[in-house]
Amino acid sequence: MAQRAVSSLQTRKVHPAIGLEITGLNLSGPLDRSTIDAIKELWRNYLVLVFPNQSLTEAQQIAFSEHFGNLDITIEDDKKSSKNPEVLRIANVDERGQKLHVNHPIQRYFSTLTALWHTDGSYRAVPSYASMLHALEVTPEGGETCFANAIAAYEALPDDIKRQLEGKHMVHAYEFTRHFENRLPPLSEEERHQSPPATHPVVRTHADRRKSLYISGNVAYYVGGMPLEEGKQLHKYLLDWVTQPQFVYQHRWSVGDVVLWDNRPTLHRVLPYDPSHRRALQRTELKGTEIPRA
Repeated sequence: MAQRAVSSLQTRKVHPAIGLEITGLNLSGPLDRSTIDAIKELWRNYLVLVFPNQSLTEAQQIAFSEHFGNLDITIEDDKKSSKNPEVLRIANVDERGQKLHVNHPIQRYFSTLTALWHTDGSYRAVPSYASMLHALEVTPEGGETCFANAIAAYEALPDDIKRQLEGKHMVHAYEFTRHFENRLPPLSEEERHQSPPATHPVVRTHADRRKSLYISGNVAYYVGGMPLEEGKQLHKYLLDWVTQPQFVYQHRWSVGDVVLWDNRPTLHRVLPYDPSHRRALQRTELKGTEIPRA
């Protein structure tokens, strides 16, 4: 599709249902209010924004992220940047540039749990608003990040399934990550204290009245309000539904890419990659302001 101008921005849809690429912009410098407002409007409509060919320090990424909200900090200290705790390092190399062993717990975390469909911070009582990733090193193949439009997926659900979901909730708990990857070390008492389970409606109504499925594949594993096995089956059905190709954009990373997405109406996951290759991205996450409501 040909590019078109929005304000001073050049844009291109990357998928019919979700995602927009924005070029002609340098995120490392100051941006005026009209540009930020234009980005916000595009973001609301497309849910995932891709900014290629960027070069951001941690401080510059923090500054750009703060145009859209207040930054959150991960509960796990071993994944934070030592210089800026607002930055989560999604990397199989340490801060000195040394490659981690393929069986290192951090390596296993990012190659297993992030391969499951999820939405960041859903284990919080007030879940995360948005996330931003900046690619510093990428693998020669694999490691793509897929994004699913949970608004479009909900709208396309059969009416009988929509009725079945009325009033249904799911328990999201960070400790459930160990249910899916038991080779990871258990959470510490402090980590448990910082991340008690949270209950959210399966169908989330957003401030603009749009509705989306609000589910996760790595911190939740059943729909409540029904027998456990039925709840697991419905959860699987919903994950399979929302992640059909017509709702999913698959992003192939290049060094310099910045991707910003709204966590609340989307799910995402990382495709497998050879862990012997270096991969490093830095993430910022925006605090949520809405308690999910049905």
